[in-house]
Amino acid sequence: MKIISHVVALSNNNVIGVNNDLPWNLKRDLLHFKEYTTNKIIIMGRKTYESIGRPLPNRINYVVSRTIDKIEGAFVFDSIDGAICDAKAYCVELNLEEIVIIGGGFLFRDTISITNKLVLTKVDCEIDGDVFYPEVDLTDWTEIDSKSFMKDSDNDFNFTVSTYDRVR
Repeated sequence: MKIISHVVALSNNNVIGVNNDLPWNLKRDLLHFKEYTTNKIIIMGRKTYESIGRPLPNRINYVVSRTIDKIEGAFVFDSIDGAICDAKAYCVELNLEEIVIIGGGFLFRDTISITNKLVLTKVDCEIDGDVFYPEVDLTDWTEIDSKSFMKDSDNDFNFTVSTYDRVR
């Protein structure tokens, strides 16, 4: 079975975005995101794609959108089911192990039931926002790794990157 993961940074109140942007500056977490997703298939929604502004290099970019038909450097799908099905087949073809969902809120909500790994950056703040990560019962998951980072000149808040596998 292929790994389908969520990689997301969220506040204590589950905010993941505001005005189609990240609500914080966490340089160390962006580096972690880059390292984690490089050479993998990433799936994102249209708004996430628009906030990034381009396909991410050294990754196979899938965008789910009902309004965009074509993006140079990315595969576009009109449904999450189509994107997941194609990504699974592409993983077999390329001998890849993981499909990474990178946002936004609707994609996270609609794929949590098929996800078997979570890579959560828990940002130690309560913040106003307009996009949220869904409530997840972590008793259904086993924490397999966790690393904490302190606020500094490059990181607006303390944060912890935790990895979970779904309990089977």
